[in-house]
Amino acid sequence: MNKKVLTFLLSCLLLLAVVAAPASAAAPNPNLSGVPGTWAPGATPSNLNPSYPVILFVQGLTANAGTWYKTNDMYQTAYNNGYQTAFVELYDSGGPSKNMWDNGKLLADKIVEISKAFPGKKFVIVAHSKGGVDSQTALVHYGAYPYVSNVVTLGSPHHGSQLADLAYSDWAGWLAELIGYKSEGTYSMQTSYMNYFRSITDSHANVSKNKIYTFAGDGWHDSSLIYLAGGLYLSKYGSNDGVVTVSSAHNPKGTMVKIGPWDHKVVHNGTPMFPLIKPYLTASAGLAAELNDSGQSAARETNPSERDQPGSTLIRGGKHESTAVERFLVENDVRSITFDWIADQPADRLELIAPNGEKRTVDVKVEQDQELFKNGWHHTAVVAKPEQGEWTLKAQSKKPGAHLLTVQYDSALSDSLKLTTKDKQNFRVEANGSGLSSNKFNVRYNVSFIPEQGNPGKKQTQSLKKQAVAGANNELNLTAAQEPGVYQTSVEVQGVTAQGVPFERSLVRSVYVDKQGGRH
Repeated sequence: MNKKVLTFLLSCLLLLAVVAAPASAAAPNPNLSGVPGTWAPGATPSNLNPSYPVILFVQGLTANAGTWYKTNDMYQTAYNNGYQTAFVELYDSGGPSKNMWDNGKLLADKIVEISKAFPGKKFVIVAHSKGGVDSQTALVHYGAYPYVSNVVTLGSPHHGSQLADLAYSDWAGWLAELIGYKSEGTYSMQTSYMNYFRSITDSHANVSKNKIYTFAGDGWHDSSLIYLAGGLYLSKYGSNDGVVTVSSAHNPKGTMVKIGPWDHKVVHNGTPMFPLIKPYLTASAGLAAELNDSGQSAARETNPSERDQPGSTLIRGGKHESTAVERFLVENDVRSITFDWIADQPADRLELIAPNGEKRTVDVKVEQDQELFKNGWHHTAVVAKPEQGEWTLKAQSKKPGAHLLTVQYDSALSDSLKLTTKDKQNFRVEANGSGLSSNKFNVRYNVSFIPEQGNPGKKQTQSLKKQAVAGANNELNLTAAQEPGVYQTSVEVQGVTAQGVPFERSLVRSVYVDKQGGRH
């Protein structure tokens, strides 16, 4: 008899296990297919905590809602922890990326709609990358703040990304046409435009209606190639995750909770991040956690893009036939150079030729970009202790195409060369230390104008200055810039070191002029 009872009880337990699956069971994916303006709830966990808010996940530039559950366990981890979730598709899900105004308006409308499915509950937004900017736009400028308690941003470019500046530089034009990475979304991520965004957002009456908690990564060093290449370029601006600098991930009205060893992808993954963000998902717990914060928010830089532009990079670019050739100078006492050849197609062969004519064998890593240079192919290699003189890089591919080459110099000269400005009208190339004489520089620059987006017939880049010669004291004049839009300045500097060895560098800076004539 006891055996029969035991068998019956075991059968009941098995039946219960099937009917009420534990929270650790695989959560079914939301029913979404990348159509902008659609949304779907996540599965309701069996261990649902009714006091928890609903997590609304908002993805970043060029991404769709699947970024939270297809190759990421963030949704599953939230489900396991007893949270209801919701996912929304913004304009980037179904076509070219849009700016924060378009995505923010759509998100605000969807927040109102989604709230009807969760009566009596507020949302907490967990946003990745540009999704953090889109979310703040929805709350502040489009009035969705009453439906949301807290906002958690993961690697969000609250001050823009210098990679967006590079994408709009004069050297990148041919590549942009072929792979199509220029969009309203990328345009809005230029640092000058984000300076403008901050000026009208941080002073808005709604800006403090929601608590904002930010997380930033600085772990690009051991990451995939696309973050390694981006991280190296951004390293002259400070610690970064391969796409966004730590200083840009600070929100002026938020609290920086933690800076950790994550790249731009890992910073929004569930396993490493959910335990860290969980205390900030509820208003009361978030306030308590904020009071116990380690103080990393004290390191906030209100306007990180206002810093002088460092001169550690050489940039080249253009279109090519099946064989492309770029030459660049290396001065004396360079500790290493790292080149990143970005093209519309993988190269069949890359040759690096030293100043003495010898072909150098280097370990070239190749990977396709999924971020700001989406669909472009990176070819990256490091050369330690390169000889001084002119180097040549040859790339062979199956068909004509376009490329963008960046060369990063690790040297004392790189630390001393800078592009400075006080009024965003006059810029100056300066040198401090390393025996450089700035009055012997040869400085030329191009200025391109990209009109305000949404201006019919004026979306194309216009060349305003081509190889203009800098004035006295290596000054660049942008006083004529008056029409609303971004003025992108690409600067080429040539000179000689204290030992008489030629060098060259490239500098990039953008200025946004708003409709009232303000400069940012």
